[in-house]
Amino acid sequence: MPPDQKQHTAPQAPPNARRPAIRTMRSDAEQLFKTTKPSLIQMIGTAQHPLPSARSSRPAASKIPMFLISVALLGAIGGGVYYFVWPLLAPGTTAVNPRAAPRSAGPGLFATEASRTITVKKQDRVEFLRLMQDTWQEAEREGTVKRLAVILQDGPQEYPATLADFFEMWRITPPSSLTERLDQNLMVFLYAGKTGNRLGLAVRTREPERTFADMLSWEPALLASVSQLFFDERSEAVIAPFEDRTYRNLDWRYLKLSQERDLGIGYAVFPVGNIFVFTVGKEGMETVINRLFDAR
Repeated sequence: MPPDQKQHTAPQAPPNARRPAIRTMRSDAEQLFKTTKPSLIQMIGTAQHPLPSARSSRPAASKIPMFLISVALLGAIGGGVYYFVWPLLAPGTTAVNPRAAPRSAGPGLFATEASRTITVKKQDRVEFLRLMQDTWQEAEREGTVKRLAVILQDGPQEYPATLADFFEMWRITPPSSLTERLDQNLMVFLYAGKTGNRLGLAVRTREPERTFADMLSWEPALLASVSQLFFDERSEAVIAPFEDRTYRNLDWRYLKLSQERDLGIGYAVFPVGNIFVFTVGKEGMETVINRLFDAR
C-alpha cells in the first residue's frame, strides 16, 4: 500500500464505554427491591408496563411465564398483608378462641374456652330461665369461661339478645341513665370457680365515668335487683356494704355475700375499649380482667 494512502478504519469506542444493558421487567424489579422498599402500586406498575427491550420482538408466548411469575408474586404479597397486617388493623379484634365464639353472636370481648347457644322465643321467658338454669348446672373444668350466646326468635326473625332484652328476661330494672350509656351488643358468660359457676356480662360503654357513677347510685338497691342471677345460691347476711377493690392496678367495686363461697356482686370499667364488666363472684371478675389485659 502506498505510504501516502490513508487507511480508513471504523472509529473505536473509548475503552471505558459500556454497552447499554438490556432492561427487562425482572431486572427492573430486582433493582427496585435493592434500592427501595416498593409499594404494591409500584410493583403493579412494573408488572403492567415493562420498559422496551431488545427482546420485545419475541413472540408473545415467551412473555407468559414472566406474567405468571408476576401474578404469583402479587398474590404472595397480598396473602402476607392479609395474614400478618390485617389482624393488626382490623378494629375491635380480640384474642378469642374461634371455637368458643358463636357466629350468630358476633365476636367476643375476651377469650373463652367453651360456648353454648341458647335459642328461645322472645316471649317465652319461662323457657329462657329453664335453659339458663340448665347451662348454669353444667360442670366445667375449674377456671373455664363459657360464653352464652342468647338468640331470640321474634316471628320469622332471629337476632342476638341485646342488653335491654337480657334485663327484661330477668325482670331487672336498672337506672335508665345506665342503659342509655351502654352498647346493646352484649357478651354473657359463666365462670367455673372453685365453689360453682358464676354468671357475668361484659358490654362496651360510651361514657365510662358516668357508667361507674350510675352503678354507684344503684348500689343500695342492687342486691335486691339482681339476686335472681345467683340461681339456686343463697347469699348470707350482708356484713359490709360495697367496698373498693384493686386488681392489677384496676379499681373495681365488690359486695361480698359469703364467707365460705365465692359469691358476691362486682363491677368494673376496663379502660382499654371502655368495657363494663359485671359478675356475681370475685374469681370471675379477676379472670375477666386478666383476659382483657391479654386481649389488648
